[in-house]
Amino acid sequence: MAVFSHRCRKVLSKARINNEESCPWRENTSVRIRRFLWRWLAVLALIGSAHLGWEITDSWEPVALGAPKARAARSSKRKSGTTRRRPRHRRLKALRSVKPMPALAEAPFDAEVPLLPLIEEAKSALEKESVSYFSGTVRRPESREVKLALANLKTGEIRIVSGMESNRTFKLENPEIEYRVDWWNGFNSSITILKPENTAVVAVLYALDPKHEKELGQDAIIYSPYSSALLQPELIAAGSEYLLDKISQARSELEAVESRAFPKLSLGHVPALSDEDYRNIILVEHMDPGRFRSITAGGIVLSPQQERDVLRLAERILVIIGANQEDAYRFTGSYAGARGLTQFTLVGMKVVWNNYPGAKVSRDFLEATSDHVSAIKAQICLLDHDLAELSQDYPDLVASGSGKYAAGASYNGGPSRVRYGLQNFGVDWLHPVVRLADLAAKKPLDRKERLEYAWLLRNKAHETFIYLNKLHTIERLNERFLDGSGRPAPETPVTKDSNIR
Repeated sequence: MAVFSHRCRKVLSKARINNEESCPWRENTSVRIRRFLWRWLAVLALIGSAHLGWEITDSWEPVALGAPKARAARSSKRKSGTTRRRPRHRRLKALRSVKPMPALAEAPFDAEVPLLPLIEEAKSALEKESVSYFSGTVRRPESREVKLALANLKTGEIRIVSGMESNRTFKLENPEIEYRVDWWNGFNSSITILKPENTAVVAVLYALDPKHEKELGQDAIIYSPYSSALLQPELIAAGSEYLLDKISQARSELEAVESRAFPKLSLGHVPALSDEDYRNIILVEHMDPGRFRSITAGGIVLSPQQERDVLRLAERILVIIGANQEDAYRFTGSYAGARGLTQFTLVGMKVVWNNYPGAKVSRDFLEATSDHVSAIKAQICLLDHDLAELSQDYPDLVASGSGKYAAGASYNGGPSRVRYGLQNFGVDWLHPVVRLADLAAKKPLDRKERLEYAWLLRNKAHETFIYLNKLHTIERLNERFLDGSGRPAPETPVTKDSNIR
């Protein structure tokens, strides 16, 4: 090798020609190294851009159509006949994360007029209005007109005011209105009206961009967004009653469909999950996990204030459902992820289509997830499918009484992690925060318990475990604060025994 290299250098010094032309060994090695490095740089660039550019939507809290992206991408369009010199190196910039949901406050005042007819009247008034969307350019960001229906919840007086949304900011055109944007999320943004007093945003008319206009077949959306002023008992009860009514209707339409988890039984009479269980799963699907974790802080026993804060998260969802009825969560999500009231993905819907043809769920994904009864039928089918699959790995799952928790966790994050936990550790881990505390307090631990403790500790912030903690918490709070109809029950003294465990 040394002699060969020496001869190459000698030829180069005499002929003064390129190294690649005279030394085939050096040519192959250098070219291969360069190609190897460039390929890995390209792969790392793609991975980095995908990772840094991923937008978190929901669901935990689903992003409303037209909600601002984490960071507006620069337009690549140029005037015809002009060219742009491409930079030698493209920078990888982390996108700004979506603004997290702020803490929810109690209603600042009590409504003295019926809210459901008031909201319907406000939406009817907005139907007579019009709004426009303005495409963005290189120098000007996209913008859209937004009209708000403001209602005095003491007198029932309604007025329509106009505003503009541009570059993730919203501005009302009426200087007499004092307001605060608590959380901008497109048409589902939380806006507090400071003046006039006793006034709330009860509906919005929101212009759609061309893409969503084509997808939905309409140029604007009329919707009732959540705000603390709407956190009223009437809307909370209306949301819970609406959900229970649609769940009952969905189960009745599945009377002729056989359960896979309970052979020879109808899906309308599956004993593992009740109407309230299906309702709780819907609430947990829409509950912001970051806000839930910030409230509970991983604790086993929650203080009365923590309980109230968690309950408020559930009540927020019920307010949105109660105020919007059939349109609730209809416009949220996309084909790329979970969408609609039951937060269904296309992958999950295909499981329903293939295994439950008798359920007659529409083969159009948008239609199947937009119609609430259809979406709930799909939810019931997928939960039954997951419960049947998991019961094969752990035959005592249904008898243990933990079937609904395992099926719910599988519904939310897929069956693989749930299956692993059942096969290796049984069912106790399905209440993660309690099981983790029990294992931490137990001395000594056997080998299986040590493995379970390490697994729970390593994954305590995982979506599946947070989901299970949310489900247990909401289940307990519904027992304490809501009666069978979904109406708030009378306040009872909080004792240590009644705290969430």
